Amino acid sequence: MKRILLFALCFNFTVSNAQTDPLKWLRAFRITDYMVQLNDSTVVVQILPGDGTQLQEKQIGLARGIYQTQASDTVAKGYGRLQLIKGDYYYFAISHSESKVPIHGGDLLYTLVPQSPDSKGSLPRIALHRIVLNDVYDHPFYDSLRILNYWSDANEAKALDTMVKDIRFTADYFLKNQPAMNADITTGPYKGKKVLNVMLLADVNELKEFIGYIIARPRIYAGRNWKISEIYATWLVAGAPRVIK
Repeated sequence: MKRILLFALCFNFTVSNAQTDPLKWLRAFRITDYMVQLNDSTVVVQILPGDGTQLQEKQIGLARGIYQTQASDTVAKGYGRLQLIKGDYYYFAISHSESKVPIHGGDLLYTLVPQSPDSKGSLPRIALHRIVLNDVYDHPFYDSLRILNYWSDANEAKALDTMVKDIRFTADYFLKNQPAMNADITTGPYKGKKVLNVMLLADVNELKEFIGYIIARPRIYAGRNWKISEIYATWLVAGAPRVIK
């Protein structure tokens, strides 16, 4: 228990520094299906960055599940260090799982990486968690790997504007074709209004509030692709919680 607590304190300290250090990012990588069970408590997992990212031997990694049906799916599944580098593949020995939940292919491995000075804005901070936002036709608004190498203010503005249009388009479609989907909002700043009517008036500033919320609370969203209109609607119905600045 003391060892786990010490790691948690050290890892949180490292993560906190990474958020303010312009040279480091805390980034999630997809764990592949290749795994080797070393003993009852340690499993070797494999990741493939896919964009030329280079990691250093012995650096710390934290394994975490992704959301399936409930928030507890995102539990931490252990931590360990990078033990082997083979070509473009990296192998972490993960143990010390207080949750005792097994690691599966598709889970996430968080570790620190160099930050690209050419990647700016809020959407790269979402992509660090392997979150991909799609339009109503499941087309992504950004490439989840390229956005971490290059993303300008102009790219950000264009993507946010396109997202707003997609949210409005979706709301208009359901108002005309499935008005029963227009749920009541019972809490938050839009209390007493209908969700599709609020979405129809979506703007970039309110979308930024939602993205800020995802950045602050990424666990449920991490590691998955989401239609922006669907999760924006869910956020509105939940009271549009936002980060207090």
